[in-house]
Amino acid sequence: MDDRGLHDGSRDVRWGVLGAGRISHRFATSLQAVDGARLVAAAGRTPSHVEEFCRAFSIDGGHGYASADDSGDTAYEALVADPDVDAIYLALPHSMHVRWACRALRAGKAVLCEKPAVLSEEEAGAIASVSREHGVLFMEAMKNRFCPLHTRVIDLFASGELGRIISIESVQMLDYGEPPSGYLLDPVQGGCLYDMGCYAVGWFEDLLSGEPSVSARDMRWRDVPGGRVDWADDVHMSIGGVSVHLVCDGKADYESSLTITCERGTVRVERLHRPEHAHVRFSDGRELDIDAPFEVDDFYGELLHTTQLVRTGKLESPIMPLAATQRCAHIIDAIRLAL
Repeated sequence: MDDRGLHDGSRDVRWGVLGAGRISHRFATSLQAVDGARLVAAAGRTPSHVEEFCRAFSIDGGHGYASADDSGDTAYEALVADPDVDAIYLALPHSMHVRWACRALRAGKAVLCEKPAVLSEEEAGAIASVSREHGVLFMEAMKNRFCPLHTRVIDLFASGELGRIISIESVQMLDYGEPPSGYLLDPVQGGCLYDMGCYAVGWFEDLLSGEPSVSARDMRWRDVPGGRVDWADDVHMSIGGVSVHLVCDGKADYESSLTITCERGTVRVERLHRPEHAHVRFSDGRELDIDAPFEVDDFYGELLHTTQLVRTGKLESPIMPLAATQRCAHIIDAIRLAL
């Protein structure tokens, strides 16, 4: 990335958004609380949505790009080429990530890409290669890693008080409703493993080393135009010899938790995708509640972190490096291949 005066922290990081949908509104709202960051541009395929987004977040109309006739391509190209943009929040559908991430990186724009950043380990490798070749930051927006509770839990394991991890179980269940969001019904990028399961896989990747090996996968499919998507998954696997059980369901009563069983106790993390509370039960009978509320909201931590990386010229995140995105994709590939 060329030095635009950011590396000494002399001015704000100027952000642009690719995809002006609902999640980008959450991004933009949280970014307002980040010191040293400004939202200056947005691009999408629906002119009315882009205009509304620019009004809502005080973006100059000259930096609002929309093109309906070509599925947004002209608008996205214009934002990537915008000299007033330093960093891009990539919130397009998953299947478009690798294309636009690589274009943005080649244009010298740092990229924060919504999860899952990729649909395969091959795509993750392609992005990593471009990021390293051009010396430009890429980070997957795995927001649970940047919540204060995550740090507290990781520190607890690092202390050694609980001993070795024996098993992990993740449960993510909710009712997507009818009709669900369109991307969930896309046979290429939809289903609950990509949408929900990637958060659990992010925890697995962070806590466990070694290769994944899937022993069983039970699924409930939903037929969609052009194919089918997984609407529920029940996966038994091991990672580095540690037993892992992943459950996700798109038509069920809400539950979200991660239970980590260790030699000398158990940790249960609530709302694993945006955690603020964990309960620890030690083998000697002691119990501990860990409460770590968001500083602002569940987006703020990753946005503050990415902005600081861009301002200081860092090429990778120490919390969510390129290798972590590649390994998360490797684990998901192993699950998907076990059909």
